[in-house]
Amino acid sequence: MSCVARFVDWGLTRALPFWEERAWDRRSGGFLESLSFDGLPISGDIRRVRTQARQIFVFARAHLEGWCDGRDLALEGYGLLERRAHAPDGKPGWVHRLTDSGEVADPLRDLYDHAFILLAQAWMYRLTGDQYFRTAATDVLGFLDERFAESSGGYRENIGGVALPRRQNPHMHLFESLLAWHQVTGDPAYLKRADNIAELLLRAFLNQSEGWLGEFFDDELAPLDGRVGKLVEPGHEFEWVWLLADYCKAGGDIPAGVSEVLYDHAMRHGRNSDRGFAQKVISASGKPVEAGSRTWVQTEWLRATLARQRAGYAGAIEESEEAARQLLKWHLDPAIPGGWIDHFDADGLRVADRMPASTLYHLLGAVEDAHRIIGDVGKTTGNAL
Repeated sequence: MSCVARFVDWGLTRALPFWEERAWDRRSGGFLESLSFDGLPISGDIRRVRTQARQIFVFARAHLEGWCDGRDLALEGYGLLERRAHAPDGKPGWVHRLTDSGEVADPLRDLYDHAFILLAQAWMYRLTGDQYFRTAATDVLGFLDERFAESSGGYRENIGGVALPRRQNPHMHLFESLLAWHQVTGDPAYLKRADNIAELLLRAFLNQSEGWLGEFFDDELAPLDGRVGKLVEPGHEFEWVWLLADYCKAGGDIPAGVSEVLYDHAMRHGRNSDRGFAQKVISASGKPVEAGSRTWVQTEWLRATLARQRAGYAGAIEESEEAARQLLKWHLDPAIPGGWIDHFDADGLRVADRMPASTLYHLLGAVEDAHRIIGDVGKTTGNAL
């Protein structure tokens, strides 16, 4: 069995049954923030609203694929999150963090969180067909337009916290959520919003002359001075590759070669030369900054290679196999079946002390893309998985 096929099998036969059984907190409700390496719930964690939204996405999407019975988990998860996190203090928007018993731990309104609320709402709308979720998403977008929009382009980081640096990462996930809404509704207004973020990518986030993706910016979206302004996360460069493929499929327009620039920079400079995995942070010139591995970085590498495979790039099948092999070798095979070891350092030594539930969002997206590739190959060869 190929590494890509083995990864898909892991996702469908191990990970989803494992998390369907363990994701929910049976004591106080809501999705757990993390599990121990033995698969046991960890109590006392502060719960990020983005983790709750990601888990809603996971179970709604997996249910629609017929891969698990996730409908009730998605419905109950969204209902409870809305009661606990949506305007509990009487102010608009969704709060940032909750205690494990559901009280507000941090009332800050965060752009990254709202991007994932929108993603969860898109998949709840797809799951149920209930107009309620589209109305709720319209309210989120209106809130962002009114309170977060910046004259220099894009959106501010938060309300109630540190204003700088501004980051490309929340905008990237907002782009992802807008594409999800366009896909489920066909409404061109969502694609128009995504167009605006694509313009930011080209104008501000991507250094086109040198070919690397920036992370941290000032209030005018110029790169921060010094070393911080030239930090690069290869996982985000990979992430944009498959997002731009989805954007173009939806009708968006990106100049030729942009995805190749992102992919080439990540591949030339972003891999740990001793271990083979894609590393977390490098400098724009390619020097390692955080040369260890996170699970999500490997999933985004895999998803980028799968997008290239669908586009017919030479060598992309072999690239997908290598990305899947690294993901399995470092993060999945050493863990309890269905779980993962989330973080290794540059020497391949384990750093993680628990399994973050938020990573399941990344893994499921990669499983979906890989499953689709295998199905397409099977239709061609007559040997579908």
